Order: sequence, then C-alpha cells, then structure tokens
Amino acid sequence: MMKLNKKSFQNVVAGFIIGTVVMILSILSREGGIVETLELKSLDYRFKRRGHIESLKDTSPIVIVALDQESWESIPYRYPYPRRMWAKVVRNLKDAGARLIVFDFQFDTYDMNDLHGDTLFAEAIEYAGNVILPSKFNQEIVRGHLIQHVTEPVDLFFNACLTTGLIGELKDIDQYTRHYSIFYPIRDKYHLFLGLKAVKEYYGIHDSVKMAFSDDLKFIEYGSIKIRHDRGNTFLINYYGPAKTFRTYSLSSVLDDAEFDLLGDYDTDYMELWKGENSIYPAEFLAILNPGGEDSPFKDKIILIGDALEEHFDTKFTPFYSYEGMTNLMAGVETHAHAMQTILDENYLIIPDKWVNNLVVLGLSVLALVVTILAGPVWGIIFIALMVLGYSYLSFWLFEEYKITIELFIPIIAVALSYAFDILYEFILEQREKKKIRGMFSTYISPKILKYLEDHPDAFTLTGEKRDATMFFSDVQGFTTISESLNAEDLAMLLNKYLSPMTQILMSYDGYVDKYEGDAIMCDFGVPVEDEEHAKKACWAAIEQQTKIDELRPLLKKEYGVDIYVRMGINSGLVSAGNMGSEQRFQYTVMGDAVNAASRFEGANKQYGTYLMIGERTYELAKDYIEARILDRIIVKGKLKYITVYNLLAKKGEATEEQLKLIEWFEKGLSLYWNRQWDEAISTFQKAMDFFPGDPPSEIFIRRCRDFKITPPPENWQGEFMMMTK
Repeated sequence: MMKLNKKSFQNVVAGFIIGTVVMILSILSREGGIVETLELKSLDYRFKRRGHIESLKDTSPIVIVALDQESWESIPYRYPYPRRMWAKVVRNLKDAGARLIVFDFQFDTYDMNDLHGDTLFAEAIEYAGNVILPSKFNQEIVRGHLIQHVTEPVDLFFNACLTTGLIGELKDIDQYTRHYSIFYPIRDKYHLFLGLKAVKEYYGIHDSVKMAFSDDLKFIEYGSIKIRHDRGNTFLINYYGPAKTFRTYSLSSVLDDAEFDLLGDYDTDYMELWKGENSIYPAEFLAILNPGGEDSPFKDKIILIGDALEEHFDTKFTPFYSYEGMTNLMAGVETHAHAMQTILDENYLIIPDKWVNNLVVLGLSVLALVVTILAGPVWGIIFIALMVLGYSYLSFWLFEEYKITIELFIPIIAVALSYAFDILYEFILEQREKKKIRGMFSTYISPKILKYLEDHPDAFTLTGEKRDATMFFSDVQGFTTISESLNAEDLAMLLNKYLSPMTQILMSYDGYVDKYEGDAIMCDFGVPVEDEEHAKKACWAAIEQQTKIDELRPLLKKEYGVDIYVRMGINSGLVSAGNMGSEQRFQYTVMGDAVNAASRFEGANKQYGTYLMIGERTYELAKDYIEARILDRIIVKGKLKYITVYNLLAKKGEATEEQLKLIEWFEKGLSLYWNRQWDEAISTFQKAMDFFPGDPPSEIFIRRCRDFKITPPPENWQGEFMMMTK
C-alpha cells in the first residue's frame, strides 16, 4: 500500500479544502445574484448565435397592428387618439375576419372630451364580440398595509369586451425582458396575463377550467395548454427572432377605408379590400383589385394592437437587441407575441434544476483542481482553457439543439477559482522557501534615511501618517522582449549594471527606493524624512538617470545586444506613509492616489513616445528648477477629471536652443488644438518639428487633429484624452 509523505498529505488536505471553498463560493455567487447579469448576457448570446427559428409571417396565427411612425404621420388626430377612432379599428378588423382583437392600450378612464366617442367604441366592441382589453395590476401602501388590486377598463368597455388580461413590466436585473408572467394571485383568484388570456380564448378553454401544476411540478397545466414555468408564475420567452419577426401592419393601414381619410399620400382605402360584404366597393371592383382572390391577412388571426413608437417608452430590450450589426428595441406588444407563440408551439426553454447545476460546478472544479495539481500550473492552464472552451461550446449546442439552458459563467468561475486557489497555495509554499533569499534584496536606503529611522523608531507604526511627497516610477521599454532574448545569467548581469547606477543616482538625491519589480523601480522623495525640495530632487534625479542611460546604452548594446530605453513617471501629492504590514513583518511604503497617478504617468509615456512625464503638482513645485513642456490633459483609467501632464526635458538653464524652441511652438500648437483650430494646430506642430525633427508628441497631435477634422470631439470637450489602459 502506497504511503503519502507529509507534503503529499498536505496537498490532499489542501485540495479538499480548496474544492469545498470553491463549491461554496460558486453556490453563493449564484444565490446572491453576483453573476446574474453575466449569465443573462450569455443567454442573449446563445439566442443571437442560434438566430431566427423560422419565419413566422406566413405561419403564425398572430398578427401585430402597431402605432408606428407611419401612423403618427398619417392619422389626422393628436395622440392620445379619440375612442371613435378605436371604434373604427375594431369594426374594420372584425369585418376583415379577425378571430381575436387584443389591445395593449389601456382604457381605464373615460374620454371627457368626447363621451359619445366612448359610446361608439363600446358599441364597436360589442359588435366584434372578440375584443380582449388589458387590465393593470397595482399595489400600494395604505395606512401601513399593502393593498393589491386590479384596475380594469371603465365599466362601459369592461361590460362590452370578451374578457380582460393583466399587463405589467417584468424585467431582469439588466432591464431586459426575457420572462413573461403567467398569472398573479389576488384574494384567492388567479388573474391571467394578457398573452395567456388570448391563447385561452383562441383555444376556447372555458372559464370553469382550473389551472394546476403537473405531477412533476415542472409545468402549469390549463386545459389543453401546458407551460414550462421557471419561477412558479413566469416562463422564459423563447424569442423567435429580433423586432418585426411577426407580420406587422401599421395602425393607419387598418383605419384606411373609404370612410376614414389619412393625411397625404397614405390614404389608399386599403381596408376596403378585406372588409368583404361590408365594403362600400362593388364586388366586381374588388375582384379587379384582388384577382387572385387572396384571403384577408387578418382572417382567423389573433390581432395584437400596441404602441411601437420609442418616444412612448413601450419598447423593450430583448436578447436580439443587438443583432447582425444593428440595434433594435422591440415593441412591448411584440414581446406578448413571442410569449404567446412560445405557448402555442410549446416551444419552451429548459432550465435544469439547481442540483444539476451544482453537480456540474463540483465536477468541473474538482477536475480543474486535480489536473492543476498533477500537471502543474502551465499544463493546468492549457487544459483549463480547453475545458472552458469545450464547456462553452456544449452550452451553445444544447441550447440550439435541445433548448436546454445550462449555466455558463458560474461553472467557469468555479474552474478559475480552483486554478487560482491552487496557484495561490503553491505560491505560499514557494515563498516560504524563498524568504531568506528575498530578505537580502528587500530594501535600499541612503545613510541619511537610515539615521532618521534609527533616531525616530516611532515612525514605524501601523497607522502611518499623511505626507506631501513625490513618487518616481520607471520601467524599461520592451523588457519582456529583452528578457526573452537573453539567458538567465546575462539577464541578471544586465539588470545589475542598469539598476546599480540608477539606484545610486536616486539615493544621491535622498530618494527612498521603495521597491524593485524586475526592471521596474519605485522611489519616494520626501519620506520618511521630510524634504521641501522633494519635487525638484525627483526631477533632477530622473534627468540625470536619462543622461546615464544614454551613456550606458552603447556599452550594453555591445555586450548584450539590446537597446535600453527607460520610461519614467513622476507625481507629487499627499500620501499615506508608514509601516504597512504586521508587527512581525512590515515594510515602509506610501499609498494614495498620487502614487497611483505616478505609476500611470510612467505607462502613459507609451501614448506620446516620451520618456519623462510629470504631473501638474510636481511641475508647480519644481518649475523654477526645470525645463518642461505641457504635454496633454489626460484622464487616467478609473478617474473622471483630467490631469495636466508635462514632458520633463532638462534642468533649468541647461536646455538647448532647439529644446526651448520646441517648447514654445509645441505649446502654441497645443493651445490651438484645445481651441479646435485643427489646421492652424497642424501647421504649428509641424513648425515645432523643424527644431526637433521626428518629435513623437508633435506627430501624435497632428494625427489627432486630422482625426478630429473628420470626427470632431463632443461639445463639452476641454482637450482631455481618455487613457484606456493603466
């Protein structure tokens, strides 16, 4: 029997602990709704990947009559339209053979400007005998009690119509419409929603029929109707496609008969063609207009009448909102149509039970953990990437072929957590082994700072203190490429030859070398020893470093075959400085927005082809000792306000004539650029390059000016440039 050594036993125990934690976190993330939006968006993607199920315009019994732009332009009444107009709509649809006329417009008040119009509408509803009107569910707090009630159409219309159905918003957390309500119980009575009520009447289900859950509780059964529910009283709409998937007619077209005059060229008496014996046109003339004897497009159809104007705010975000390169909101009335078609076809999406999803999460997370432990992190991440891709494809395939919607992101998160926790565990073990080695390279401090720390031991407190300081960050350009081109020994020697003189210069200006991260240096000026000249010293140290790098570059090129260029970022501001860590293990460092900004400035050099960028606060403190040009107004990632940054060029009095001319003409160009004078700015930047050929910032601003000539910035633009990366 194989025995486990101590390390293997620890790994097994850690594996069980990690697997348990991952399982719990995954379940909590689902139950807490943490990744709900991601799951919903993944469902939308599956809809769009599947595309249209089929064209319903010729096969569906549902037809939409929409208040659209054509109606808005051609109907001679102001909105809201008078009831006498709706009477005309109902009569024309009835005469055209409509089986059901379902309104998605509310009629819960009388038209006090035209009570006779109300009477005409009620008479038309009675004449049709197949009109379903909407009712509205309401709830309010009255004297500390929740009161629920249904607002029905006014009695005149309620008594005339066939029946009513509830309407109401049902949106997911991201404000998309994916679910549809089946019923709502109020005082022991089930009130059906409009879509189900219409299907009920279409199938001729008697009011005496009771609604009930199936034996397995997965379906709601109502006569011949079976609905696969997902939340007790809702179901997931299986959208058949994007907006206008169903056959849709303009409301104005339904009004357009010989008795109703539309505005302009819209008036064609279209409905006279379908009104049969009620048409005022003689049968002989209708035969000429309809030589093929086509049936009315409304015959035996469920007619849904609703508002499709975005200005009226009854349009919805659906899974097909962004589809095939276009964005289209769907009219609320069409969401009823998709829900009704889902019921008519029994074309329901299948959502597995939670225990199935939990089992998937457990299986994938354990598999990821075992592979990572056995194969190591490199092969582990490759396997996990393939597993995630395979699982994603499986989710798409199940949706398209079997309408099964399995969770996508929660299992992927579980896999990622398994890998991350295992790597973290391995990292902790590795760091224990390297602790002694790391200790000898942890800090570089000057004698002055060392004496300060010896004389002020109380400086090492966990709470720290607020200090005005200047932070310096530097990073070797293209270091990843450099490191890949050298063996480990040469790389270490190269870094030593680069970092040693850089550190010496920083310390000569009383800088505190906070940390090294590979080739990167973080250095603080003004801490822990207060220094009024911290900004000046940081700038001068950076200038001398660039001079030293220029000297080193040909030597390092000759010895290692690489070119060394270094980007530097400097910023000043209030920071929290002090001992950060525990009482057993700590490090003196600084934190705060000013620190983060200095780091961002170092990286921002990439955007401008510069190597020395300083912040506005640093410039104000050191401007009497340096030569610099305004570079740009930038908004760093994660911030809303712009920061003015400068390109540090030289110590005061040491700039060349060309550099001074460059500053003069570049800043003139920048002023023109900020004032949107694109052509003048281009000429001025080109003038700047006469003194400094190939100046990267000038070339960049020339490109920006040309771009803005084509696509101008917004009106509230103040010259700011958004940094999209850190």
